[in-house]
Amino acid sequence: MAQVIVIAQGIEIRSVGQGTILQAFLTANCDRKGAAPAAGANNTWRFPKGSAAKATHEIRVVYGMADLAAALDLADALVVYEGHSRYGQGPAFGPEGRDHVLDKKKFPVNLWGVHFRMGYDATDTECVGDLLEHSVMPVEHDLTVANPKAFLPSALVTATTNVRKQDSRIRAKKVKAKDVCGLTGAWRPLDVCQPARSGTKTARGELPLKGRHYYVHKDHAKPEEFLTAVKVGSADIDKAKLACRVLFMASCSSKVHFHAALIRRRTAAKSACRFLLTGQVCQTSHATTFLKQVLIKKLDPTAKRDMNKIVKALNGELMSGNVGVY
Repeated sequence: MAQVIVIAQGIEIRSVGQGTILQAFLTANCDRKGAAPAAGANNTWRFPKGSAAKATHEIRVVYGMADLAAALDLADALVVYEGHSRYGQGPAFGPEGRDHVLDKKKFPVNLWGVHFRMGYDATDTECVGDLLEHSVMPVEHDLTVANPKAFLPSALVTATTNVRKQDSRIRAKKVKAKDVCGLTGAWRPLDVCQPARSGTKTARGELPLKGRHYYVHKDHAKPEEFLTAVKVGSADIDKAKLACRVLFMASCSSKVHFHAALIRRRTAAKSACRFLLTGQVCQTSHATTFLKQVLIKKLDPTAKRDMNKIVKALNGELMSGNVGVY
């Protein structure tokens, strides 16, 4: 029986270098299974060429959240998610194209803001680089009332502690109202401290920063940036059986964002799935490199020695993100 490999490519990534390189590799080394699908649709391939029903591997390239969820529960599958981590909000899927703001008439639901939830209770994200850039409006995680002992990344644990200290000072009127906007570590209202940015409309006619707060002001950054906190959770990964043999999260800083929730779920599901996660920014064609190691080099990612070779090859790529096994 052929080994199933599922490559789930996320929004934008499917249409840039990673998507193009993957399709070129599959065309050169595999046969398409069945009739050619419609443009932009899921596609399935058999390896090696000419093997037909005797293929050793079946590669399924998918572009939807439900497809990723199904892959995680597919017994013995090798699963790769190649896409954006969305600052820890989770995998996101969308149409072909590179649009950072989706047309509201074509997409009433903004797919940049729809995620496969597999992270902490909340994460930090950029007001300009994320919320305005993609016109997304996630639910704010209020750090003035948040529990610093909740399931949070270390950055937000520290931020929550600092915010609550500053909030106590503000409530005790130890800080003048006019000085709050310049108070480092405080939970500051964009409407008051940055009214022009708060009132900025996106191409969708939306105001993602209206009524929102920030706890870090990167005034020396270009462009100037503000960090806020948004709710995430792990509702989707918590439903997974994790019957797959390997899950490779080929997205930026996936260990930072998703490791804790993945380990927690693996334990609860009594799964043996092994995780490949990145520790840093990842900007390379990891799905194709992974396939080259498994298909061409005939390496078995469930065997420790072979997995080490695969990881070495992955980290040999420029901007690999420092892949590790967990």
